[in-house]
This record gives sequence, C-alpha cells and structure tokens, in this order.
Amino acid sequence: MASCIFASVNTQVDGKDLFVSGPHLEKLAKFQQAGAQISTDNAACAVFSEILFLGVKPQLLTEVLQKLKEQGVNFSGKLVISMAAGFPLDTLRSLTSADCHLVRIMPNTPAQIGEGVTAVCYTEQVTPAERAQLDLLLQKLGKCVECSEEQLNLIGVICGCGPAFVFRFMEALCAEAVRYGLTEEQAKGLVTQLLSGSVKLVEHNHTQSLSALREAVTSKGGTTFAGLQQMSSLHFEELMQAVIAASLKRSAEFEAMFKPKA
Repeated sequence: MASCIFASVNTQVDGKDLFVSGPHLEKLAKFQQAGAQISTDNAACAVFSEILFLGVKPQLLTEVLQKLKEQGVNFSGKLVISMAAGFPLDTLRSLTSADCHLVRIMPNTPAQIGEGVTAVCYTEQVTPAERAQLDLLLQKLGKCVECSEEQLNLIGVICGCGPAFVFRFMEALCAEAVRYGLTEEQAKGLVTQLLSGSVKLVEHNHTQSLSALREAVTSKGGTTFAGLQQMSSLHFEELMQAVIAASLKRSAEFEAMFKPKA
C-alpha cells in the first residue's frame, strides 16, 4: 500500500522532494527510479520533512516512533499520516507531540488501480489547507471519505476487508461453474464480467435501491427465485452479519492492544 500512496503523491510532488526510508535499501530501488531520495535512516528522512507517511505495521509503529524521537525528530507542527490498522490517534499523539497534526487513513487494495476507497480521519489540529492538500496527494487512489475514528474502523472492515469477501464469493461461483463443466479460465472470465457488469448496472441505476435491482432479476417461481430462496434458507444475511461482526471484533482487539498506557 505504501507503493500506491507514493505513486499518488508523486503525481503532485516532484520526486526530488520525496524521501523514502526503510530497513532494506534494495527494496527502495523502485522509489529511487521514480526520482525520490532513499535511505535506511528513518530519522534522516523525517527530520526535515513537513509531511510524514508512516507505512509501518501496527506492531512495529510504537518502536519506530519512539526511536525517531530519541534521534531528535521534532513532530511539532508536522502533518503525520498513519495507515496502521487499529492504532488509535491518542496513541499516535502520545508517541509524537501534543500539537502534531495527525491523520489516520485506511485505504484498500483496489487503490492499486485508482479504484480504491480510503477512509480519512483527522485530529482537530489539521487545518483546512492541510486537508485539501492531503486530498490532492491521495486523489489517485480513488475515493476518499472523511469520517470519525469510530467510522474509520467500520469503513476499514467494509471496504478494506470487503475485497477479500467479494473474491471469496467469486471463487465459490467459479468453483460451481467448473464443477458443472466449464474450464477454470472460462469460469473466471464469466464471473469477472458478471461482477463488473453488475457494479456498472448499480452505478447506471444509482437512484434505485439494491433490493429493487435484485427484484428486477427475479421472477417468482423462476431459477433466480429458487437460488435466492436457498440463500435465505441457509441464512445468508445472518452469515454476513457474523462475518462483519468478527472483523469488527478483531479491529477492536487491535485498538485495545495499542491504546496508550495510563
């Protein structure tokens, strides 16, 4: 995801003004080829930067931020953007500074092709000008949605985990198509077009509800009706409720794990 964000930022900022750091220099070569300066020294990159994107896993973020402070990085007034799942703003503030301008973002994998959803949550210190600037920096990822921190966790589950749930559904359709005689290549092509066409139909009929579009496909007593009846008898809605609840529970567990210590 850090690569996606870099590519989006690079459309607005000249490469020579971008600094990328990480523990393995060879993995940073692609950023250097795009014109950025690279380093294995986080502090060297952070100390002079006005905007910091933290592409760090949540279990490593505390250590990284503590080390930056020990190395003399002053976070006061900097715009700091974290994409670490379940890592609360209060914890980020305790590890940076009281007047650090903090943002949490939660992008999803379709951002790789500019079709993503990125939830964005700001602290009150972030100015309108900084918000507008961040919107520009992230615009190539797809749609940005401003939200509260509580909503960020929900959007992270619906849109962040959602692609995996959709792919699982596609896998199941493909498996049934193959079981009844299609090749894997045929099944994947047909199911991909099915999803693509269905999404475009929703967009084209944006004033109609999803239930209305579903009913338009369904003739009472027909083949679609029979399949939907089976989905109901197997408690499809209850299944999805449990799926979302499980992901939200795990998100809450992460947040509890990374809450600032009293």
